[in-house]
Amino acid sequence: MDAIYPWLGDLNKIEGLSRELIGVISIVVAIVCGGFVGIERERRDKPAWLRTVILISVGSTIFTLVSLMLASSKPMADPARLASQIVPGIGFLGAGAIIYARGAVVGLTTGATIWSCAAVGVTIGSGYVAAGIVFTAVIFLTLTLMHRVEHAIEGRCAHEGFVVTFEPDRGKTWLQIQHTLDRYHVEDEHVQRPDRGEEQESVVVHVCTAHRNHRAVLKEIADLGGVVAIEALSEPCTVS
Repeated sequence: MDAIYPWLGDLNKIEGLSRELIGVISIVVAIVCGGFVGIERERRDKPAWLRTVILISVGSTIFTLVSLMLASSKPMADPARLASQIVPGIGFLGAGAIIYARGAVVGLTTGATIWSCAAVGVTIGSGYVAAGIVFTAVIFLTLTLMHRVEHAIEGRCAHEGFVVTFEPDRGKTWLQIQHTLDRYHVEDEHVQRPDRGEEQESVVVHVCTAHRNHRAVLKEIADLGGVVAIEALSEPCTVS
């Protein structure tokens, strides 16, 4: 236990470890931790994907390592000065992931994830690699388990079919509809195209009407230029 305990704390206080080796360990762990969270974000098709989260984690780690190296070479230097500039920089990236569109705010979780992964990078770069791994596990569990808890609180989706009638406009309108459905993660099995006429076409879309953020897709489709009408097809049905 005595041999393992030092590795759970600050690596900079372990005798025999060079600063170069500590840097390599920190960057490798930052890549793993960032990739762990990034895979979860990419699996859910969120803006902060695998490469983005890894770069944020690694970049924060490198800035912190450089800050410590500069402070060690200059006795009067403040090691926290350079690392502290990570916070406003990451805030800029997080704000870019947050979008306000059509009365709804989207991307808050992604922005918080970016901010949290930067904090993990600073922790790892400071030498507390084990703590960074623990914090990564906390972030991952929050993104996965809390997502399930939210679904349990909100209840199951109640899907209702809607017939969307639109003017083809040489295929442009359907591409716009398809793009909107993709952004709201409407599954392909919930979309059928029974009628493809020359003047007007139609598509049947099954949308959850029980939750506000799900049924917002209907409003966006209705606002598309070539859409002529949207009519309810059937009564809502509860699905898992």
